[in-house]
Amino acid sequence: MPMTASQTHTATIELSGPAPVEVPVGAIFVVKVAVMCAEGCNLHTCALKITAPTGAGETQAPAETADADGILEITLQAPPHVGDHVWRVSLRQDQAAGVRHDAEPLSINVSVKPQTSSLAVWDIPSPVVMGDAFDVKAGAKSAGDVELTGRAIEVCDEAGAVIAQASLGDTPWPGTSGLYWAQFRLSAPDREGPCAWSVRFAASDVAIPHEGATANFTVAVTRRAEHRLTVKVREKDTCNPIEGADIRVGVYRATTDPAGIAAVDIPKGTYELVVWKVGYDVPIQSTEVHADRVVEVEAMVAPEEDSDAIWQM
Repeated sequence: MPMTASQTHTATIELSGPAPVEVPVGAIFVVKVAVMCAEGCNLHTCALKITAPTGAGETQAPAETADADGILEITLQAPPHVGDHVWRVSLRQDQAAGVRHDAEPLSINVSVKPQTSSLAVWDIPSPVVMGDAFDVKAGAKSAGDVELTGRAIEVCDEAGAVIAQASLGDTPWPGTSGLYWAQFRLSAPDREGPCAWSVRFAASDVAIPHEGATANFTVAVTRRAEHRLTVKVREKDTCNPIEGADIRVGVYRATTDPAGIAAVDIPKGTYELVVWKVGYDVPIQSTEVHADRVVEVEAMVAPEEDSDAIWQM
């Protein structure tokens, strides 16, 4: 019996694979859809109408992007509003092969969340002297690369109180994509020891909704230096100076020069003196500093590991 234009077949529109449960505001995402006829008609050329949560509709032709199995990839964009949103996919009432196809619209439910943001803190001096001023840099970045120029960023003390505030600059930090930054002038507390502070970006005034972010950082606070400790590092067997050895005296750091010498200005007290360089063994020693003094350290060449030893066991 020949088909007529009045014939109607039942069609279905289904997801081919899961849709994302959550997406950030403004994000672009892709869903895969399959359109099928109960009578076996080829519906690859039928047009689909995509209705956005705002009510705006757009028609897409599956034939342009459908794969060999008739799976169509549909590109959607989340609205700039947080909440649960629904996209509807429906089959246009065109005819295919002289037959009208009816299909229930497919609803795609997605929860739209704020964009995330992240923080970085750098150029933190260590140590700093009690009561002295010092500078640090901090920056915020949007996961969606939203411009953050002029947005507020804060430094908080250990109790969470705001101790400094600045506005993010006009241009990102060199070599980064979208890390907008500011410099803070801070004052070290009048007590010795580690100082744990935080940087906070509330993101409350960003045009597109964003989650805020917090980053912690620590500053070592010390008494004012009273004496100079000079460390001379020599190779034990040859007495040759060792350049590039790392010196650690408490929280103080230095590196030896070509003459094997490094100096640190420190308060009086008793410290562990640690000397380290690849290829050398140097015992840790306790050092008392009550005046300017010079300490000579002998470094022993460390024996090379025998790479074949494992095969000789």
